[in-house]
Amino acid sequence: MKFVNILLDKIKNLDTKVVKVMKSGFIFSFIVCILSSMILLTYEAIYSLPTLFYIGISLFRTSLSFAVAFFICGIGFDTVQKEIG
Repeated sequence: MKFVNILLDKIKNLDTKVVKVMKSGFIFSFIVCILSSMILLTYEAIYSLPTLFYIGISLFRTSLSFAVAFFICGIGFDTVQKEIG
C-alpha cells in the first residue's frame, strides 16, 4: 500500500511539460489501439485470414507497450529533472 501511495504522489506532482508529452503519447497509443481493434473486428466479421489476426494482435501489443513506456519514461524524466534543478 505504501508503494501505491508513493506512486500516486509522484503522479500528482508531475511537471506540466512532462504531463503534456505523456498525454500526447497516450493519445498516440490510443489511436494505434483503435486501429488494431478495427483490424481485429475486420478479421472477426469479414475476413478470416490468420495474417490479419497477427497484425491486429501485434498492433495491440505495440500500443500497450507505447503507453507503458510513455508512463514510465515520463515519471523517470520528471524525477531526474527535479533532482537536477
